[in-house]
Amino acid sequence: MTPFEFICAFYSVVLGVAVAQLMTSVGRLAEERERVRGYWVSNLWILTVLIADVSNWWGIWSLHDVKRWSIYSFLLLVALTAAVYLTTVLLFPRIPTREDAIIDMERHFYKSRRIFFTGFTLAWVFALICNWSFFPITWIAPGNVLPAVMMVLGIIAVMTANRVFHAFYAVIALIALVINVLSEGAWTLNTFIE
Repeated sequence: MTPFEFICAFYSVVLGVAVAQLMTSVGRLAEERERVRGYWVSNLWILTVLIADVSNWWGIWSLHDVKRWSIYSFLLLVALTAAVYLTTVLLFPRIPTREDAIIDMERHFYKSRRIFFTGFTLAWVFALICNWSFFPITWIAPGNVLPAVMMVLGIIAVMTANRVFHAFYAVIALIALVINVLSEGAWTLNTFIE
């Protein structure tokens, strides 16, 4: 087993569990739909985090040519996966055991937004450090600009409960991640086809 395969196995398991957690939580909310008071911003974040989870797993392939690994590079990837997993778990409230209790997604979103956006912002910080650590990147490359913008918006999201800002950020984050996936996906897909 190569060092990449060893690290990829760990990374894949954690991100696989994150996706399973997200899908299980969506399924539970669907089962309890009569009690769920939905919130479109929360729904956008569920989609965004699903794309982030899958994108992070897909992105590990870009490290397959790395020849030398250290405990520091491994811990950096552990920190990234931990932040991604944390944001995945924090998206969903616990399902109340009382049959008549309402599951208010908007209330949960604003109640947990500080720690959610701290984790989301840290994931971008770790992604940026990964980019710097593993790839020769210029300062204004998309691999630097996108994480930097997302970090600034994430810090604002931690500090404010302004609903207009959070609606704006939910849309921007989803668009940014889709652009990120499409730009990385085209390059990485060509690697598999060759």
